[in-house]
Amino acid sequence: MARLTGVGRQPIGLGATMLAAVSWGFTGIFAVLASAPGLVVTFYRLWLAAAVVVIVLYASGRRLTWAVMRASWLGGVFLASDIALFIVAVKLTSVVDVTVIVAVQPALVLIAARRLFGERMGRWDVFWILLAVAGVAVAVLGPGVNNHHQLVGDLLATGALLSWSAYWLASKYARVVHNAMEYTTGVTITAAVAVTPIVLLARAPLTRVQAGDWLWISLLALVPGTGNLVMNWAHRYVDASISSAINCLNPLVAAVAAWVILGQPLTWLQIGGILVGLTAITVVAAQHRAPMESLPL
Repeated sequence: MARLTGVGRQPIGLGATMLAAVSWGFTGIFAVLASAPGLVVTFYRLWLAAAVVVIVLYASGRRLTWAVMRASWLGGVFLASDIALFIVAVKLTSVVDVTVIVAVQPALVLIAARRLFGERMGRWDVFWILLAVAGVAVAVLGPGVNNHHQLVGDLLATGALLSWSAYWLASKYARVVHNAMEYTTGVTITAAVAVTPIVLLARAPLTRVQAGDWLWISLLALVPGTGNLVMNWAHRYVDASISSAINCLNPLVAAVAAWVILGQPLTWLQIGGILVGLTAITVVAAQHRAPMESLPL
């Protein structure tokens, strides 16, 4: 894959980013379908994902070093915070309410990437990214769940937005040096360790997991978890500002899936927002299929 990416343009990196965004779109759906409390779902989701990536890492003949663990601790803490806040938030309010808040992420990354990585954006880049965010905002603005927990859920979703943006940038920085598989393993282990004392201090009922919940927890670990690995690989080949714009597919998929699977309503205005968002994302991806230097996987 690295050789193919270095030959000419970078369709593989952009395609990997899109695949990751689509997989993340089902995070809220799986979390809602699991009846266990949010922190309990988060705990088992992270530890199950950690076990899977460790097995895959060592089965592939690679090893986890202290250098990788030192480089992944910050991303792991941010990932644990994001997953915990996001899953608890969708338990308190609707999937679409949470995703409209998290959809602001490309704007935050656009600002930070210029300072951290020296990424330069043209006027049309900024226009299409903001249009994608606007389309997502229209797409996921739904009636929500009218209950007294909704405000708390929205506040937690804001915390998830900040944590997700920080994880995105930390991973982009770490991938300059470290292998995607090893880094993802280090991040996942760190996230699982970081969330454990929080779950214990909160006295989360870890035994309150029904038999049917294990399917959704397993899907949470495998589907969005695989998205993390794919995105960490793509970070080396796609600018953070561009990959975050493509990540607008995440809330778009979540809005449609919430309508189809959970029965949360979707209006014609929201459908129009989805089409606008998809168009803007397509333009951003097409404009940045630039030649890339060949780098190790």
